[in-house]
Amino acid sequence: MYTPLSQADIANLTRFLADPIRPDGTLGFQELQGFLFAVACSPELVPPSAWLPTISDEEDLGFKDEVEAQRIMGLIIDLYNGINDSVFERSENLPPGCEFRTTIEDNFGEEVPISLWSRGFMIGHEWLAEVWDKYLPEELDGEVGSTAMVLSFFSSRQFAEFYYLESTTTPRRRRPKMTFTEFAEKVRELFPSALSSYAHVGRSISEALIDSDFQDEQK
Repeated sequence: MYTPLSQADIANLTRFLADPIRPDGTLGFQELQGFLFAVACSPELVPPSAWLPTISDEEDLGFKDEVEAQRIMGLIIDLYNGINDSVFERSENLPPGCEFRTTIEDNFGEEVPISLWSRGFMIGHEWLAEVWDKYLPEELDGEVGSTAMVLSFFSSRQFAEFYYLESTTTPRRRRPKMTFTEFAEKVRELFPSALSSYAHVGRSISEALIDSDFQDEQK
């Protein structure tokens, strides 16, 4: 059984990932949580040996010694295990520290936790695009696409505005029926169900594949 990260563990991992000596492109703590959520929801089990290098864009994390390497890797694995449990439960809750800010416009920005989480999720979802394409039934394609867009929405204002215009305008209706702020509010309302739906689809496919493999082995 995994050990949940303490506040001290979170602070230590946050400092380690944010240290300027880390390679360019290294995920910060909130980005890492979003990325690991996408990994845990994968239709096909992704071993740590595959996703760990992605944290630092395939570069060496620059551990000062073996003790630090074991400590940090242990924290990352414990973080993944906790997120994996929430995915198994189809939780609708964001991790602590990623809660939405009251004013919708305040949820975009370089240092805003929910925006960072969404960026990490987008990285993970795009990294696993071929896996989703391989296993996702056609009838669920729209659902996964919609939930992924909701979960990615707050990754940047530019992305959100593009999604807003794509979703609210058509060749016959050039003017959106609602303002960007109204649309963003609706996306925020959809976030909990999108978390659960994305997890449910990915994990259901994964469980079906595992069950199929087990039955094949019994034949």
